[in-house]
Amino acid sequence: MDQRKRMVFVFCLAGLLGCLVFLWQRFYELSRSEEREFEIYDRHYVMITGREDSDFWDRVYESAQEEGKKRGVYVERFGEDLSVKYSRNELLRLAMQASVDGIIVPGDEEEETIALLQEVVEQGIPVVNVLQDSTGSIRQCFVGNNSYNLGQEYGRQILALLAEQEDDNPREEEPADVLVLVDETRMDTSQNLILLGIRETLEDAEKEIGKVSVETSPVDNSRSFSSEESIRDIFLNSERLPDILVCLSAVHTRCAYQAAVDYNKVGTVQILGYYDSDAILDAVAKKILYCTIAPDTEQMGRLCVQALDEYVETGYTNNYMAVDTRLIRAREAERLVGE
Repeated sequence: MDQRKRMVFVFCLAGLLGCLVFLWQRFYELSRSEEREFEIYDRHYVMITGREDSDFWDRVYESAQEEGKKRGVYVERFGEDLSVKYSRNELLRLAMQASVDGIIVPGDEEEETIALLQEVVEQGIPVVNVLQDSTGSIRQCFVGNNSYNLGQEYGRQILALLAEQEDDNPREEEPADVLVLVDETRMDTSQNLILLGIRETLEDAEKEIGKVSVETSPVDNSRSFSSEESIRDIFLNSERLPDILVCLSAVHTRCAYQAAVDYNKVGTVQILGYYDSDAILDAVAKKILYCTIAPDTEQMGRLCVQALDEYVETGYTNNYMAVDTRLIRAREAERLVGE
């Protein structure tokens, strides 16, 4: 081999060795990084969430996940990464078959759900209902709003709104019309308790403000755009258009304020909303919504994990853990939007 070939061979060999050393260093760094990121958890909880109100459930899950990390618990959002869309009860069965250490799931009063929750608990897996309760089940805890108190707050805001309208434009003899949007697919007691809180608050003030008509309108949430269609139909039907529209979910709130804008009904229909997404806060700040009531999603997620941990460790937890709510009107919404 002549001198020139030897030099080429040496350079190629050096280059190859250099590449091997570089690849080995990268492999070593990555393996050390993965080793640092890998954590061992004491327990595995799953959270099964609704498919609607995705921003709401994202916040609740993030809080539960953070609380889990502090406690050495892995909290998995169950079913999110599956290619097949399973119902909530199907996901409950899968979680039960996986023998997880605890389940966080919205409840309802359907017989199938009650029976399934009993089966889960009897297998030794504690259950926390979140946002919606299954009062007829043997679940360990419910974490959510006090529905009656929430209804009273809506009632107080309706009274405040009517008082403002009376000062600006005195109402004639006919009663004010309040329409409350309810989810026709939900089979739980929370909506009835909210309605009771609204009606009793308004009845107590009847001498001061006169009679107020409170009706409900069922909203179909069974399909992707069915909520939007149901609410748009209200704005298209002038005979059905209320003075005040009360929304009990983030999805209904979003659909209602968008319909008010699209059909030029801003100010004609006063809307009371639920939740504090960026879009909802912007609508309150612009007075498309009169106000919104926001649950503390951080507290909600944290309490769910705390309740499961307490039950796993002691065999006991509170039957009910209340989540705080916050009333947001235009001035505060402007501040929050500006932050």
